[in-house]
Amino acid sequence: MKMMRRTLLAVALGGLMVQPLVSMAAGDAAAGKTKFATCAACHGADGKGNGGAFPALTHLSAADAEAILTAFHKGDKAYLQKHNLGGARYSTMAPQAAGLSPTDIADLAAYIATLGGGSSAAAAPAAAPAPKAAPAMVMADANIGFGHALFSSCAVCHGANGEGGKLLNAPKLAGMPASAVSSMLEMYKKGQQLGPYSYVMNAQAKYLTPDEIRDVAAYVSQMNNPDANNSMRQTE
Repeated sequence: MKMMRRTLLAVALGGLMVQPLVSMAAGDAAAGKTKFATCAACHGADGKGNGGAFPALTHLSAADAEAILTAFHKGDKAYLQKHNLGGARYSTMAPQAAGLSPTDIADLAAYIATLGGGSSAAAAPAAAPAPKAAPAMVMADANIGFGHALFSSCAVCHGANGEGGKLLNAPKLAGMPASAVSSMLEMYKKGQQLGPYSYVMNAQAKYLTPDEIRDVAAYVSQMNNPDANNSMRQTE
């Protein structure tokens, strides 16, 4: 009888120990893909970091992504610094992760894993080429020549060629997808905080019209294109 009780107790405790492992794997990659739209503005729809302007996510497994997002959510700077994720990146990511629920984090982690770091859910990567349609739509009616003129204000910090600058640690912009530039400008226009110098960008983007955002984004996306001048429509 005692032996049976011990066996039942061991099974019960074993079940409790296994339960957390099951919950960690419960992320829904399909739901995570939808939630990733905000992340894509900086990290790119493919998670590759928009040409190095932001960190790539494609090497992360679901467990790694979940641990990192949880650390940003909880403000665990010790963990983040240990993994070289502190500094300015903390100021950008912490506000984004603060409002995430455990389910959001699990879903995002599951989707991020499908970008290349270790698959978690099924055939989500097959839909990856779809976001490329967005830049085409942005470019369709864009006036790149006017975008060039508007960029003169951006050039003060980001450089005349979009190469980035030491002033306010302005990142490189040249060649970023138009959809990514548009998304970030829209967020800055709404007053969202994406980093320690967001106040500068909030002020710059506040009065931009949708057409101006489209034109600047189109110009930035063409900055590394040697044939861009052939397609510019001058506004003189």
